[in-house]
Amino acid sequence: MVQFLYPIAFKRFTDIMFPNVGVISVSTLEFYDMKKLYQFFDKEGVYLTTEMYKPNSWSFTVSLYNGIVFGPGQESKTTRDEIECEGFLECFKIMEKLLRESK
Repeated sequence: MVQFLYPIAFKRFTDIMFPNVGVISVSTLEFYDMKKLYQFFDKEGVYLTTEMYKPNSWSFTVSLYNGIVFGPGQESKTTRDEIECEGFLECFKIMEKLLRESK
């Protein structure tokens, strides 16, 4: 999904995180270490923040290096894993836009 929706951001991700092997399958991302995703986006100036508002109610915001903040996400999720997946999709979307604008 990420590969097709946000090809420029996905290419940047694979070039940096998998420089010698690439990503054989997009499903690889599903099992990718979340900490490394946070580190990748942090280095790119796209910061994901997750927060639990009440039990079973998680949300996220995305902040940029320049102070612009997007979010919180439209719907809360019941687990941190769910909201991180949704949040990282938003990070790819925002990064795609930033990379397109910088060309």
